[in-house]
Amino acid sequence: MTDNKNFSFSYWRYKLSGQLMTLYDTVIDKKICSVNLCKYVPSVFRDDANGVGSTGSESTRYIILRKIFSHVKLKAEDSFIDIGCGKGRVLAFLKKEQVPCALNGIEINEEAGAVAKAWTKKYDNINIIIGDAFHINYNAYNVFFLGRPFLPKTFSQFIEKFENEVSHPITFIYWVDQQSGHFLKERKGWTLNYREKFQSINGLIIASQPQGFSIWTYNPNK
Repeated sequence: MTDNKNFSFSYWRYKLSGQLMTLYDTVIDKKICSVNLCKYVPSVFRDDANGVGSTGSESTRYIILRKIFSHVKLKAEDSFIDIGCGKGRVLAFLKKEQVPCALNGIEINEEAGAVAKAWTKKYDNINIIIGDAFHINYNAYNVFFLGRPFLPKTFSQFIEKFENEVSHPITFIYWVDQQSGHFLKERKGWTLNYREKFQSINGLIIASQPQGFSIWTYNPNK
C-alpha cells in the first residue's frame, strides 16, 4: 500500500510540475515570440534501430535553459548557433535574457523551422537557416548549443565534420548528453568544463529520468 501511495504521489507531482512549467513556458513564448512554441513536431527522419537521423522538435523548458546558461556568459563579440533549433525556444530564452551577441539557428524540419523563422523576423540579431546542419560551414560561430538534435551515429558523424572544419576555439553546450556525450571524452582538442545531471529544479520534476548537460571547449590547435 505504501509503495502505491508513493507512486501515486510521484506521478501526480510529475504531472503537476509539467502543467506548471507548460503554463510558464506559454506565457514567456507569447511575450517574446507572440506564438506558443510548446507543440511537439516529429522528426523528418529517424532510425532508432541504427542510431541515425534526427530527433523531433521538443522545446526545452525555460527553467532548464536558465540552469544551463547560468554557466555560460555570452559576450557581444560572440556568434551563437543552435544546431537543430526547432521552433526557436533557446533563441527566445536568450532574447529574453538580452544577450548582446548575434543569435543563429539551423533546423532541417521545415515545419518547425518555419515557426522559428516567422517569429524571429522582428529581431535584427536573430537569423534562422532552414536546412541540413551537415551542409553549412561553422567557422562563423564560436558558441554552439545542441539539444540532442541527432541520434548517436549521426552525432558522431557531425562531430567529425565539425572537427574537420572549425579552425578556432569554440564553446560547445550539449543538453541531454547522456546518450552521446561520452563520444567527446578523450578526443583530441576537447576539454570538459562542466557537467551536471538532474531530475528536478526548484522542486519541479523536469523529466521521468535524470537528464544531463555538459559544457565543453574545443580547440583545434591542441
